[in-house]
Amino acid sequence: MGRRPNNEDSYCQRPELGLFAVADGLGGHEGGEVASQLVLRTVADFLASQEGQQQPATSAPGVSDGGPERLIVQAVRLAHHEVHARQSGRLSMMASTITSVLLRDGEAVVCNLGDSRTFLVRDGVLRRLTRDHTVLAEMEEVGLDTSNPFAMMHRNSLTGAVGMEASVDPECCRVFVQPGDVLVLASDGLYEPVPPDLMVQLLEQGGSAQEMAARLVAEAYNRGGTDNITGVVVRVLENG
Repeated sequence: MGRRPNNEDSYCQRPELGLFAVADGLGGHEGGEVASQLVLRTVADFLASQEGQQQPATSAPGVSDGGPERLIVQAVRLAHHEVHARQSGRLSMMASTITSVLLRDGEAVVCNLGDSRTFLVRDGVLRRLTRDHTVLAEMEEVGLDTSNPFAMMHRNSLTGAVGMEASVDPECCRVFVQPGDVLVLASDGLYEPVPPDLMVQLLEQGGSAQEMAARLVAEAYNRGGTDNITGVVVRVLENG
């Protein structure tokens, strides 16, 4: 929960589906937590419903093929419609980020929308696998000055989220994973107080994935993190 009165973050671990995800809700008290839980439940339920079914070869717009990328993007789009359909009254402004990993045959398909992130740590080197959908990130990409007051004021303003009106589409990438790799899925409450070098140091202390995740969350809190703090750690083992 961090130092906030309620927790708008949610996480999902469904190893039987190869699915791991973190969602950070927005929309104020109640709305954020409802949105993040609804998003992850919808995505997991959709993927479970597709298990064992023959998938068509056609791909969704912006998706590289008709495989797991198509599935996870379709799941996130379905979640977008589910959140949008329930936006009324106290929930009228609710939406949620998502960062997710779908493990398939030695590969990780990473999908994100918003500013929750997924990292890959291999041989002591951290690599960020996701791109933020924020005003600040878009300014940086086109080479605009991000040190001005406008940029600072809107540094966390999202340009994409599940359920957000006129949101950008979710983005996917596919990476090979190998034994010894560690994947970290994190809300901004975790990665903002814990810089990459420190994150690597904490992970290199070893232990189970659960112990690694707890260590990261505790460090973020101890460093003064005020936001909700959520992290999921996935270790790739020899036996897959």
